[in-house]
Amino acid sequence: MIIVIDLSESRVLLQDPADFNRFSVATEGEGDLAEIVRQSGLGRLKDDGAQVVVDPVALRALAGTAATDEWDEGFAGMCEYAAGKGWIEPDGGIVAHVETRGEAG
Repeated sequence: MIIVIDLSESRVLLQDPADFNRFSVATEGEGDLAEIVRQSGLGRLKDDGAQVVVDPVALRALAGTAATDEWDEGFAGMCEYAAGKGWIEPDGGIVAHVETRGEAG
């Protein structure tokens, strides 16, 4: 799954919510990533700004109707894998790297 943040529109969307084999944040457009992440409730930027610590509750909310019992199982498996790699913060946040895309649209 990919969290797509349109920096120009301050919009946060979840792409491919059932794909538990990848997890990242993709930015499009121009704007303040830290501010949008904070205002949206998504989580927080890590110190270097190259990663976002995603609140799992916010991620589930982004999944919307895709967040079924089956989704919960897949998400739990993804989090277990991430924990084994050290990608889960002490507060439960999931670390996602940030990729920059071209213009929004």
